Amino acid sequence: MNNWKTIIMSDLHLGARQSQTDKIISFLDNNTTEKLILNGDIIDGWLLTKRFYWTQSYTNVIRKILSYSKNGTKVIYITGNHDEFLREFPFLELGNIEIHNEYEYKGTWITHGDLYDGVVKLKWLGMLGSIGYDSAIYIDRKLKSLGVKRSLSKFLKDRVKEAVKFITSFENQLVFQAKRRYCHTVICGHIHTPEDKMVDGVRYLNCGDWIVNKSYITLKDGQYEVHKY
Repeated sequence: MNNWKTIIMSDLHLGARQSQTDKIISFLDNNTTEKLILNGDIIDGWLLTKRFYWTQSYTNVIRKILSYSKNGTKVIYITGNHDEFLREFPFLELGNIEIHNEYEYKGTWITHGDLYDGVVKLKWLGMLGSIGYDSAIYIDRKLKSLGVKRSLSKFLKDRVKEAVKFITSFENQLVFQAKRRYCHTVICGHIHTPEDKMVDGVRYLNCGDWIVNKSYITLKDGQYEVHKY
């Protein structure tokens, strides 16, 4: 059992057929934390509005998160673009669970990141590709099982973003926004790419996702670290 000060996870996409709920539950069973930060796209509201698909495995993940809260873990739920319906309830507190659109803590700014991505600002474009992207992720997992390392979903997402000329670099935009908030660290999700690097004097970390990468961030002894499960 691993014990952490903070665990940060994003992009579980509960409601998507490719959400790796068994891996999520296994991870939560084998780790404890004082604070659990869910950094957006935990529930895939976009897909659920197109075709409702919800199995017991998704409910089991929710129950596991609630059990964390019941046992004393503070749960911070930060909204993303796929669960934007929760943005109507900023600062809502339900026992040990809080909902935020963004979160700051000791010089660290935590945001899902979609509000600074030009593709998502064009909501119709993002939703248009939602089902196709979901299918591409499914193909990715099949290819990975065959030992193929290339990612169709990443290729498609890269091509879509390149087509929108006014989009600035996602990482640079978040670093710029972090500096405006006088923060030395920014932690995001959204683009399903785990990362830990310095960008223009600001530490940039990305949680990755639980569709392909099964990645997360921990805080212990004042140090953030990106892991893959």
